[in-house]
Amino acid sequence: MMNCPLVSIIVPVYQVEKYLEKCLGSIIGQTYGNLEIILVDDGSTDHGPAICDRFRSEDSRIQVIHQANGGLSHARNVGLAAATGDFIGFVDSDDWIEPQMIDALMSALQETGADIAVCGRQVEEEGAQSIQNNADVSPRKLYSAEEALKLMIQEGGLIRNAVWDKLYRRSVISNITFPEGKIYEDLLWSPLVMGNAKAIVYVGRPLYHYLQRPESLSHHEDMAIRRGLDKIDMLRRRLAYIREHYPSLEQLTTLKFQNACCREYVKISLHFRLLDADGGIRHELHRQFCQSRPFSLLEYNGFRMTFGQMLFRFSPWLLVGIYAICEKIYLLKTTLRDMMKKTS
Repeated sequence: MMNCPLVSIIVPVYQVEKYLEKCLGSIIGQTYGNLEIILVDDGSTDHGPAICDRFRSEDSRIQVIHQANGGLSHARNVGLAAATGDFIGFVDSDDWIEPQMIDALMSALQETGADIAVCGRQVEEEGAQSIQNNADVSPRKLYSAEEALKLMIQEGGLIRNAVWDKLYRRSVISNITFPEGKIYEDLLWSPLVMGNAKAIVYVGRPLYHYLQRPESLSHHEDMAIRRGLDKIDMLRRRLAYIREHYPSLEQLTTLKFQNACCREYVKISLHFRLLDADGGIRHELHRQFCQSRPFSLLEYNGFRMTFGQMLFRFSPWLLVGIYAICEKIYLLKTTLRDMMKKTS
């Protein structure tokens, strides 16, 4: 490697004592040594703050910021304000990274001149053995900002919205902060940052381990409505940005926004109707859907989804009724299948 610039790794910490030591151990064990590790204790009431302080006493590269709880976005913003590195990375405190992750991403940045390096991720389920075929593995590839944004908006490809499987040049982050008080903040922050980059390099190795656990913030069922509305807000603001800066991607971005409005409307109608007794939330979802441009979306959506969107535009309750029938049929099939298994 030509040189070893300082890399700041930001780790928001909240109620993760069970996972924190493994996470921090994977960061301090990186083969790339010139690190500034910023732990932002976001008002944890478990043993997490003490674990952070212990690691700080053992490694001079670590600094710990203790603060009242302000949420994930606020913690990341505090970490960004404290970071002094020329390159920035994020690790969630219940995940862990391979020892070569920062080395591999930095090498890719220096060798290609890209502004953002992205690695593959390995999806882990708590209490289950790692399944290798869930990992992203492919050759290294260089993308323009527009190409990378398209992959990100399409979802499910090599480049996704998460902030933690990437290494950023500080210049592309500039003054872009995470929207505070929101869930799904990555849906807005990541495209804004990606749009600043001249090039993005994908490193085809699964170097980040993402832990899926039921009690994490993104999986709390009692936050279902808030999650959905925050997601719609982030997608609406993303659409406004894409429309202004990358108009060639407006049609695809509109599709994702409209699909999300449909899904949230149906979900509330079928499962959380009592939480929207006056229908105000659903009315707003339908209004925002109808205000977005009615593109012909067959090339992205296929006939079934396009028909569903047309039905939602003119008769949302009919669409809900169709979903309700399909859900009952699915439950009946599942019940019959389980009964047949027990009797066989």
